[in-house]
Amino acid sequence: MKKLLHLFFSLPVVFLFQAEFSQAQQIPLSNQYTLNRFALSPAYAGTSDGFEIFGSYRNEWMNIPGAPESKVISANGKIYKNMGLGGTLSSRQAGIFQDLSASVSYAYHLKFSGNHQLSFGLGLGLQDSRVNVEGGLAQADPVAANSADVNALVLDAGIGVLYRYKELHIAISIPRSIASKVKDVNGNLIYTLAYQQGFNVGYKYAINTDWAIDPIVKINMINSKYMYYEATVPVIYKNKIWFAPFYKKSAIAFAVGGSPYSNLLINYAFEFSTKGIMAESGGSHEITIGWKINSQKKKSDIPAPDAKKPYYEWLNK
Repeated sequence: MKKLLHLFFSLPVVFLFQAEFSQAQQIPLSNQYTLNRFALSPAYAGTSDGFEIFGSYRNEWMNIPGAPESKVISANGKIYKNMGLGGTLSSRQAGIFQDLSASVSYAYHLKFSGNHQLSFGLGLGLQDSRVNVEGGLAQADPVAANSADVNALVLDAGIGVLYRYKELHIAISIPRSIASKVKDVNGNLIYTLAYQQGFNVGYKYAINTDWAIDPIVKINMINSKYMYYEATVPVIYKNKIWFAPFYKKSAIAFAVGGSPYSNLLINYAFEFSTKGIMAESGGSHEITIGWKINSQKKKSDIPAPDAKKPYYEWLNK
């Protein structure tokens, strides 16, 4: 089995450095969107009550050498009554491939009568893509060993449209709208970042004063050819503790989390499958930590001290 897994990771290296390879089918995988809506689309920037920051670490296919590993830090908040701003820093390592990216997002929110809201989001960023041909895995293959280093800085951009009505939210997004080309130091094409399109819909339903569910359905398309879908139904108790099962096209996941303090959020997700490379691994693990700052100050019913106005006048007004 170990020889088979080594062959699995070696073969993509061979084909990657051939001229015919022109598309990189890359999907940013994460389960944190149940807590961090901003992870779904730039249009969600500033839709929460205040400022929020999230950090996540994801280790896929545990016990498999060269398996993907990612780290993400994102923050977003309202900068004006109808504007939101956000930013994301991420790092992803998968075998000999490494991506470092940074992006800034802006969202504009329109409010209509009857609690209807429409938001437009735009994200712009840079991605530093590298291929470590000096690593042991690459050197084991003659094609990769004789290839030039890859260290390319390319432009990335995403757009999104969001509709909200009370607890309902529906979004259409293009997380990657630019098919930037990654080349080696000699100008040879290594791969092209694939176009990505996304759709998600969710609705938070309060069962009673203590319990609520917050289901979300999410669909991603790669180059309008490959479709990936997933659905989750988080079950929430007093907005303090939650449990979320996920059903995905090629895997199943479970997440559990809580809010030990008023602003602190902690979430852990475990993902597994009975087929493919994940079935031979220890599954995928992801932990997310978030911090929210509510900008809405609760007004007190007790008037502020005023030497010019006796207290009884406040009681009688």
